[in-house]
Amino acid sequence: MYLGWIDYGVLVILLGLSAIIGIYHGCIRSKQLSTKEFLIADGQMKVLPTAMSFLASVLSAATLLGGPVETYAYGTMYLYWIFAALIGTYFTVTLFIPMFHQIGNYSVYAYLEQRFSLTVRIVVTIIFILNNTIYIAVILYGPSLALSQVTGLDIWFAIGSCGIICTLYTSVGGMKAVIWTDVVQTIVMFLGLILSIIFGFIDVGGVKKVFEIAIDGNRIQLANMTFNLSIRYTVWSTLIGGGLYATAAFSCLQTQAQRYMCVKSTRDAQKVAWINIILMAIIYLFCGCIGCILYAKYNQCDPLQAKLISKPDQLYPLFVIETLGRFPGLTGLFIATILSASLSTISSGINSIVTVILEDIYKRLVVEHSMSDKRQAIISKILSVLIGLLIVMLAFLASYLSDNILVIVCQLVGSYIPPILGVYLLGFFAPRVNSRKSTDEVRELEMQTTEQERML
Repeated sequence: MYLGWIDYGVLVILLGLSAIIGIYHGCIRSKQLSTKEFLIADGQMKVLPTAMSFLASVLSAATLLGGPVETYAYGTMYLYWIFAALIGTYFTVTLFIPMFHQIGNYSVYAYLEQRFSLTVRIVVTIIFILNNTIYIAVILYGPSLALSQVTGLDIWFAIGSCGIICTLYTSVGGMKAVIWTDVVQTIVMFLGLILSIIFGFIDVGGVKKVFEIAIDGNRIQLANMTFNLSIRYTVWSTLIGGGLYATAAFSCLQTQAQRYMCVKSTRDAQKVAWINIILMAIIYLFCGCIGCILYAKYNQCDPLQAKLISKPDQLYPLFVIETLGRFPGLTGLFIATILSASLSTISSGINSIVTVILEDIYKRLVVEHSMSDKRQAIISKILSVLIGLLIVMLAFLASYLSDNILVIVCQLVGSYIPPILGVYLLGFFAPRVNSRKSTDEVRELEMQTTEQERML
C-alpha cells in the first residue's frame, strides 16, 4: 500500500513541527543555551506540559503496537498495570520526588554518591546508559516497522529517517524542545487512538457486537486471582511485579525522573506524577479497547497464521490498512501516532543519557572539574548527536526480532531496573548499610569460605 498525498502531508506536518520547535528553542528563543536550560529547561516549566511530556517519555510504540496485541491474544488482564502504576506513583511522590528536589542535582543518581559512594553512583549510571541505549534502539524499531508495513518503504530507510530527525531536534533544542514536541506528539497519540476506536467499532458492527465477541472469546477478563505462576497475567503478578516495575520506572530512571527537575517546586513535581497516571490510564484503556476490536475482526482468521503478517506487531498496522486506509489522511495519522509515541521516548532517552554522562561521569571523573557553562552546553549537544547515531545503528539489529516488542521491552527494562530500585530502597530503609561496610562483609564472607575449604 502507498500513502496518498494527504497522508504524507500529515507526516510532514508532524515531523516539520517537531523540527521547528527544536530550531525555535535552540536558535531563536535562546541564542546560546545554558546547561541548565538544555538539560532541565531552566526548571521553569509548567505542570501540564511537563506531565504530558512525562507520559510521552513512558509510552512508546511498544505500548501502542504491543498493547492491542496483548489484549487480542491474552485478554484484558494486562490492564491491571494501571493499578500497578498507581502504586508506583504513590511511592514515587512520597519517597523519591522530595529527595530529588532536596539534592538539587540534574542527575537522580547523585543521591547514590551521597548515600553510598562515587563507585556506586558510577556503576548504576553505566548500567542505565548501556541498557537504556539498547531500549531506545528497540523503541525506534517500532514506528519504523509501522512505516514500512503501510508504505512499502525499506525498514532500514525508515529507521534511519526517524532516528536522524529525532536526533536533530533533540540536539538543537534541548529539554524545552523535547517537552514541547512531546506535548504535540501526545495530542497526536490521543487523536490517533480515538479515531482508530471509532472507525473500528463502525467497521466491525458496533460497540455491542465487539464486546459480545470479546466476551465469548474470553478476552474480557476482570480478575484472575490464581497463584499459578505459569499463567501470563494474574492480579497478584501484575500488581506486585508491576508495582515494583512502575516504582522503579517512575523514580529510578533518569529518563522519567528528569522531568521532576523541570518544574519549580516539589509540589509541582508531585502534580506532574499524578496527572501522568491519569493520562496513562486513559491510553491503556484505549489500547485494550483496540485489542478487543482486533479480536472481533480477526478471531475467525488469525492474520499471523494466515501469513498475512509475519510478526505480531504488524497486526494493528494491518487493521489500519484494511479499516482506515480508504479514508484519506487516516493512515497518515496512524503512522504519525506511532511516530509520536516513539520519537517522544527516543528524544527523552537521548537527553537523559547525555545528562548522566555529563553529570555522573564527566564532571566526577575528569580532572578538570571547573568547566564553563558554554563548554558544558557544547559537550551536551555533541553527545546528543553521537548517542542518536549509535541508537540508529543499534535499531537496525532490532529488525531481526520476532517477538512482540512490548514483551521484549518489558523483559529488557525488567532486567536492570530492579537492582537500581533495590539500591535506592537499601539507602532509604537500611541506614546502617553503606558501601564500605558492604565491601567489608563480602571480604569477611570470602575469608570464612576459604577457611572452611581448608578445614575440609
